[in-house]
Amino acid sequence: MPIQAVLFDLDNTLINRRKAFQGYAERFVDEFVVIGDSMSKTEIVESIIAADQDGYRKKRELYTELMTSLEMKSPVTADRLLEYWFSEFFKHTVVMDGAIELLEQLKLEQIKLGLITNGSVHSQNSKIDQVQLRSYFDAIIVSDEVQLKKPDPKIFELALERLGVSAASSIYVGDHPRNDITGAKSAGLGTVWIREIEEWDEASDKPDYMIRRLDEVGRILEELGSEAH
Repeated sequence: MPIQAVLFDLDNTLINRRKAFQGYAERFVDEFVVIGDSMSKTEIVESIIAADQDGYRKKRELYTELMTSLEMKSPVTADRLLEYWFSEFFKHTVVMDGAIELLEQLKLEQIKLGLITNGSVHSQNSKIDQVQLRSYFDAIIVSDEVQLKKPDPKIFELALERLGVSAASSIYVGDHPRNDITGAKSAGLGTVWIREIEEWDEASDKPDYMIRRLDEVGRILEELGSEAH
């Protein structure tokens, strides 16, 4: 069956969260942290990146730890640091190499486009709009907005319903083995794993395709006999 829709994850798939977080962490250090003799700015930034766990750690827990592990320029609360996070992080958003070109190509081919992302409504929508991705998509689903979260197959089914396509005629592109690939597979979609950051969990079902760059998605669609509609 020709592919009618391509659905994407957001972080570390269409946008480079790792690069964005490094920029944010550098700004955070400049704003809040005393750089002493024991650690350089680079080492402090690296420690913050490690503590963040690629975004999978709860932010209040992260900032509570940073308040005790780093010397702050002035007394701060976790609430103040969370406020800074929500007001500043999205400003560092950068798209992945090839993302815009791929989305434009798929739109020209009249393939429907969907976006499914876990996270808060404010954070995810702010990132989407910061790099002007919204206009490319026929459906955008943020987990907190719909009270469903990947890898729950229901969030994928909701996206398919909004796009008006079947799982069999759709593929999902994401970087996380469980949330993206296992989740999409359980909903019946074809799966494309972008091997950017996460390592494959050998206990998980294999993706249908594995890529290292977004521009490889076009080749996959050709292999699947995609036709413009």
